[in-house]
Amino acid sequence: MTWWKQAAKHWLASVAVLVVVGGCGGKTPTATALPSVPVKPEPLPETSAVQAPPIGLTPLPSAEEVQQAAPGGRADPFAPLVGVEAADAQDPTTGLALTGVLLVGDQKRAIVTTPNGTGVICAGADGRCGADALLLLPPGWSVLSIYVERGCIRFALNDEPQDPFCIA
Repeated sequence: MTWWKQAAKHWLASVAVLVVVGGCGGKTPTATALPSVPVKPEPLPETSAVQAPPIGLTPLPSAEEVQQAAPGGRADPFAPLVGVEAADAQDPTTGLALTGVLLVGDQKRAIVTTPNGTGVICAGADGRCGADALLLLPPGWSVLSIYVERGCIRFALNDEPQDPFCIA
């Protein structure tokens, strides 16, 4: 058994020597030339834009023309509107000002300002839209109905219906 181990050692040693010698031999790489920088082509001569044939359409104004034509808005968006009388939108019996009406899901709501604060009221005994909502109506007042389409609300005082109150 020892004879094949000795043969294997000599054979492996020979292969290792050949690999080392073969790896060291050969040409050394030379520096390769860098590619030349591409030359920029000359710009093409400018040609005038081709005019589309007139087809009777009016060109749209530019963004600058639109911005110059439209006023920039109100200086203070929270300031009262000029020319709107507060008395026109206030119910003298409740002191309530009706600002707007809206539909949230299936629930009709009214946006109001009262001596107790500003908020949203709904149809019901005390006008609150939820148990945690601020009580805006004076004692004895309730909301019978809110007419979103007409912008009106109908109150009741001690269960007696009142005339509808509408946005001015």
